[in-house]
Amino acid sequence: MVSFLSFFRRAAESYPFLFFVLIAYAWSWPFWWFAYFGELVPGMKLALVLLGVFGPALAGITLLHLRNNQAKTQQSGRGSFFCLGAILAALAIAAFRFDFMGVMALVPSADHGVPDETPWYVYIMFAGVVALSGFVISQARSNYPTVRSFLTGLVPDRRTLLLSVPVLLFLPALMIAANLLADLAGIPYDTPLYLTMPLAEWLPLLAVKLFTVAMLTGGNEEYGWRGVLLPLMQKKYSPLVATLLIALLWEPWHIPLTLDIVGTKENYWLIVFARYIAILPIALTFTILYNFSRGSIFLCVLMHAGFNTHARLFAGSELFALGLLIAVAIGVIALKMWRKDRGYVPEVAGK
Repeated sequence: MVSFLSFFRRAAESYPFLFFVLIAYAWSWPFWWFAYFGELVPGMKLALVLLGVFGPALAGITLLHLRNNQAKTQQSGRGSFFCLGAILAALAIAAFRFDFMGVMALVPSADHGVPDETPWYVYIMFAGVVALSGFVISQARSNYPTVRSFLTGLVPDRRTLLLSVPVLLFLPALMIAANLLADLAGIPYDTPLYLTMPLAEWLPLLAVKLFTVAMLTGGNEEYGWRGVLLPLMQKKYSPLVATLLIALLWEPWHIPLTLDIVGTKENYWLIVFARYIAILPIALTFTILYNFSRGSIFLCVLMHAGFNTHARLFAGSELFALGLLIAVAIGVIALKMWRKDRGYVPEVAGK
């Protein structure tokens, strides 16, 4: 048993990128491929999708525990953080169950819900989602210094809370500006939802969707991809190279979900390829935010929730893609992301 554990410790220390990716895929894909191909009872698809999303977080936590070489300390607040994560996840699931504020209007398809006829054993699966959320959030107060140093960025401080305002407004502002420019240039585009719905309807809907995505789906990914893998890669590579390497395997990790969403659409493989190309500027956005904020996973969670939510409400003109590329290019140049010393790596207490 000791030699078996030693093997994994050496692997986690010598090949963190490969180790992380293997665990993330090994956890997520069985849930997602079954959700894509399996014969499912009501509510099970959402449960399987949510369980699979924890792959990167669990990969990151496993990697950090194996790399930890500091003595265990007494850290208060872990139980409280577990309860907080569990309660927030339960509330997010309840929003799907009761279609709170009409949030189901913004989910990929109707089978990503929790209808009345959902069997009891599916609720046990949702209880697993709640427990996993509590476990992951509690790692921000882990007794192991290496784990705590990397995941403490889950907890927002005063500066982070102030930065959360421009982070949440960044994408809507860019999308609305793109729509206005398209209007001035006479470029046609599909009318976004915010122009067809009253403010009193789409604003609370937006808040609920941001919350559910941050807790259960896209935001959950950031605990691992940015919270653990990015800083570990930045110990060896520049932020730019680290982001390129992560992006290569980040989008393929989504493939079962992507195929499920695009379904039988014509040229669906072209959509998959387009997502692969689009993932790079998105990944660079998260890297810029992580390094600028000195390791705030909380802000990356908010930004990811924004990418998964704002497009359905504010996106119209394709000029948004150009605007995002320009913003990312400015960030890359301003932070000199081609330099290795520009990447933030958390310091482990006691080292």
